[in-house]
Amino acid sequence: MLAEFALRLAGGMAGGLLLTSSRIVPPAFFRTHCQLILALLVLAALDLGYASPYPVGLALTISSAILAYITSIAWGLGLPRLAIPMTSTLLAAVGAALIGGSHNHAWPLSALNASSRLASAALLGSTLTAMLMGHYYLTAPALTIDPLRRLVRATAWSLGIRIALGALGFWFWMSGRVPSSSGVAVSSLFLATRWLVGLAGPAVATCLIWKTVQIRSTQSATGILYIMMTLVLFGELTALIISRPAGVTF
Repeated sequence: MLAEFALRLAGGMAGGLLLTSSRIVPPAFFRTHCQLILALLVLAALDLGYASPYPVGLALTISSAILAYITSIAWGLGLPRLAIPMTSTLLAAVGAALIGGSHNHAWPLSALNASSRLASAALLGSTLTAMLMGHYYLTAPALTIDPLRRLVRATAWSLGIRIALGALGFWFWMSGRVPSSSGVAVSSLFLATRWLVGLAGPAVATCLIWKTVQIRSTQSATGILYIMMTLVLFGELTALIISRPAGVTF
């Protein structure tokens, strides 16, 4: 579960970087971001290395960590023409590792789980990147609001897709279409936490963040983003706990 969560967050952060314009935001932001991605991928590789039933995923994770290290150097040297395609390759490698984690299920459940993993990564990564971008305005108050506005918009889309796929996964589970979940009970407390804290709460927070961004109140937006990030973390961690006995990601 630790490796899964770290991969989702790392992949989402790589996607968040690609949504951020290197012509507006200084390279230091991208370099620090890649260093965080590197730390997450190293953590995931260490966890997978103990007992990994999916050696291809371990190889992809290690390769992604090496690539994240090189990418951080490229951003640090101020070479966006090299760093941007490397970031895209990094995103593809982590995405492949997440999709490959659903290989033990039959179609269409495997496609649903893979899509839900990618949507979870997008939600986690866009939220964290937006939060870090909002914090960056404290040291660069003259920076245009466009990068933060774009990231908040991406967060809203990611949340909407995550809610739709989560509802579809819940329907799969309730209708008995998941063979491995027959006779398996899931705590109603976990379900309530997943939907109220992990999805409904962030939806309200996203609306508030968008309103504060529109009036360029970056400090208020950053504060709400901190709260939203906490809610998303609780929700996605709860979803990971539920997905094990349920056999489907929701």
